[in-house]
Amino acid sequence: MAIMNRKAALMQAVSELKETDYSKEPELNKIYQRLLRSRAQFAEVLDKNIKAVMQISSLDLMLQHQTEKINAISSKVTKATETIFGSSTEASNNRHEELTNTIIHVAEATDEVHQKTAAGQTELTAIKNLSDQTIKASRQMQEDMGHLTDIIAQINAVIAGIDSISLQTNLLALNASVEAARAGEAGKGFAVVASEIRELAEETQKLTGNMSSFVDNMKKASSQSVQSSTDTVESLIAMADKINNVWQLNKESQQHISNVNESVSSIAAVSEEITSSMAEMEHQLKESSSFMRQVGKELKQAAEPVIEIEKTLDESVKRMGNMTQDPFFHLKNQEFAEYMHNAISSHHAWLDNLRKMISDRTVLPLQLDSSKCGFGHFYHAMTPSIPSILPIWGGLGPKHRKFHSYGASAIHAIKSGDYREAERIYREAEACSRDLIADMEKIVQLTQQR
Repeated sequence: MAIMNRKAALMQAVSELKETDYSKEPELNKIYQRLLRSRAQFAEVLDKNIKAVMQISSLDLMLQHQTEKINAISSKVTKATETIFGSSTEASNNRHEELTNTIIHVAEATDEVHQKTAAGQTELTAIKNLSDQTIKASRQMQEDMGHLTDIIAQINAVIAGIDSISLQTNLLALNASVEAARAGEAGKGFAVVASEIRELAEETQKLTGNMSSFVDNMKKASSQSVQSSTDTVESLIAMADKINNVWQLNKESQQHISNVNESVSSIAAVSEEITSSMAEMEHQLKESSSFMRQVGKELKQAAEPVIEIEKTLDESVKRMGNMTQDPFFHLKNQEFAEYMHNAISSHHAWLDNLRKMISDRTVLPLQLDSSKCGFGHFYHAMTPSIPSILPIWGGLGPKHRKFHSYGASAIHAIKSGDYREAERIYREAEACSRDLIADMEKIVQLTQQR
């Protein structure tokens, strides 16, 4: 009877994989060792399945994110193509052709202006030469008027000399008359001659007086002519300077117009090349946009097997989790605690990614499904066997779902450009995180106490 009781106890120990003394029952000891190895392999397979389903979930998330990015880029390229070229290719080409034709017309008009400016420059050159010749003639006339003034001065000197001689002759005639009167009868003939000479002298004085007045008038007129000639020359010089300035400005304008004409002609040629290049670029952009849309579709299709694999692995993990309820496959406390440590690490990594997204103001791959994150797969597959853990464990689910919901809210705020709201959401997620991690650490503590 004692032997039967001992065997029954050993059989019970084997069924629960309890370590005891199996030395007296070699067969049971072999079964125990085989089952112990199987239990270890089960724990290893469970761990690998959990890691595999987590990696598959991450891959699925990354594929979804990249697909969305490719589709977004495709939409942006399409929108940019329509903005640059318009929704109608024919209308776009017509606009480019109209622009090129307009530039060609501007080039032709600029060339015509250049030709007219050249003709105007020729006329200005002729006027400039004529002005130079006029100034030269005026200066010659000014010199001639100066010579006339000198001649008038000489005439004045001659008239003054004649007037002086007439005055002396008159005095001599007067003295001769006095002497002839003294001579009496003998001086009568001489008195007649003296009288005639005096009359001639007086007539000469009258003539020289009239000539002096005439010469004075001539001198005055000559002076006025010289002044007028001087003023004319100065005016002509001023006008010549202005004509020269206009000539120089017109010459510079002609050069500028020539440069503009060359530039517009070059632009016209470049515009034709741009029109051709833009047509090619539009074609390439549309092809690229179409290609990216196709890549997005193919990537989405390629992700479908990944989703199925994820579902299969998740189901496998859940089934293995249910198996752990059997004492034979029951997880050791240390193994359970290790999973919780990994969950806490994954939780910190998720929060760090949320912080980075808000700091960089850009959307990154972030798991929003609480059942597919590093803790979610484990949580939905396991139920702890420690009674004191169960109340805390049951409350983790709602808290965990709420924590992940902050991710979707933050992404919406970032896409809307409301970064202040995104910061507020992060602070709430951080507060929720502290509460969630406190519960996880409490579970680890209770697990390690047993």
